[in-house]
Amino acid sequence: MPRPAALRPGDGIAVVAPASPFDKERFERGVRALQDIGLEPRFGKGVFERHQGYLAGDDKRRLEELRHALQDSSIKALVLARGGYGLQRIVSEVPADFVEKSAKPVVGYSDATVLHELWWRARIPSIHGPMCTQLGEDRTALERLGMLLSGEDPGRIHWPPHAVRGGRAEGPLRGGNLAVLASLCGTPLQPSFNGCVVLLEDLNEPPYRLDRLCTQLLQSGAFEGAKGIVVGDLFGIGETSEGRNEVLAERFEPLGIPLVFGAPFGHAGRNQPVALGVPHALDASEGALVPLGSPVSPSAT
Repeated sequence: MPRPAALRPGDGIAVVAPASPFDKERFERGVRALQDIGLEPRFGKGVFERHQGYLAGDDKRRLEELRHALQDSSIKALVLARGGYGLQRIVSEVPADFVEKSAKPVVGYSDATVLHELWWRARIPSIHGPMCTQLGEDRTALERLGMLLSGEDPGRIHWPPHAVRGGRAEGPLRGGNLAVLASLCGTPLQPSFNGCVVLLEDLNEPPYRLDRLCTQLLQSGAFEGAKGIVVGDLFGIGETSEGRNEVLAERFEPLGIPLVFGAPFGHAGRNQPVALGVPHALDASEGALVPLGSPVSPSAT
């Protein structure tokens, strides 16, 4: 998989809002956080627009912003302002070869899962991690993001594991938000995790809906050939699993591959950045995810 150039101090990073609107104060804190790690955040006034109450501007504005960030040679990476919803409405207008030619990593999670799947098809690594409105709230995640973008080794991620099926798996890391992945079934971005270690997270879906999402992905063949599954948070800040883990365990355990819960990814306030499209080693028994490569090329210019 081709790798983008490593970011250097002073490089431009586009803050884009292709999904839902956001809190301006949190956005501004995130902009300052990006400056703290030596990057130059760039964004237009359009990021603050609203449309229909749940979109950060109409489809035309959001699409043009995304395409401009990919075309602008002074921009070296993209970070979403917020997730929410909206990318599925415009992603068909961003061809994979357009993304491949630009060769820039994109940072985000939740609705950004749509872009992660597009980047996978473009064979360009992307970063699953906090968006601009969260980067000012977690210094550890911010610093890890800076290391990933600059080509430094961020080290492994370790957590107290809840392994349904232990063991070790290796393969490119792929995945994201469970509901978004299921929503891509039947579209040109329908997931196929053959040969991959799959990362999953979600936000407060009740158990029966999680069952439906898992079943849809399983019946679509998305998990055929998957090497392992690492599950982050399935709930938000201040919430609990409330039986959610058990649903995923029941649906995925028959796959017979390493399956572990409790990883620090998702909406619950601990969302460590990881590089999708990059080989990782998952140790489900120990609760460890180790990057075996970098999303960027330190030698590239």
